[in-house]
Amino acid sequence: MSYQALLEHSNKMLDSVRNGDWDTLIETEVEYVREVERLSYAESGVELSDEQKLQKMTVLHTIMDQDREIRERLIERRAKLEETLLSMQKKQQLEHSYRN
Repeated sequence: MSYQALLEHSNKMLDSVRNGDWDTLIETEVEYVREVERLSYAESGVELSDEQKLQKMTVLHTIMDQDREIRERLIERRAKLEETLLSMQKKQQLEHSYRN
């Protein structure tokens, strides 16, 4: 089931963001998007049984929960990077003031 492959990619992205492994996160995200495209193409015209629909919904709910956590952690990371950049800019301004 391709939704299982999506879940595996989502699991890997979540692990990457939790570990601060940004390169792996980006690589896995590219794989995830490719899988979504494949799934979209493969699923057209396919009729799912009630059990398959339930499995699909369960997997999609898990993926959505993981996506929320990934986005929250990325927002935290962005805030830290902005703070670091601001600190560096202030330091450069001070150094420039002392030189002049």
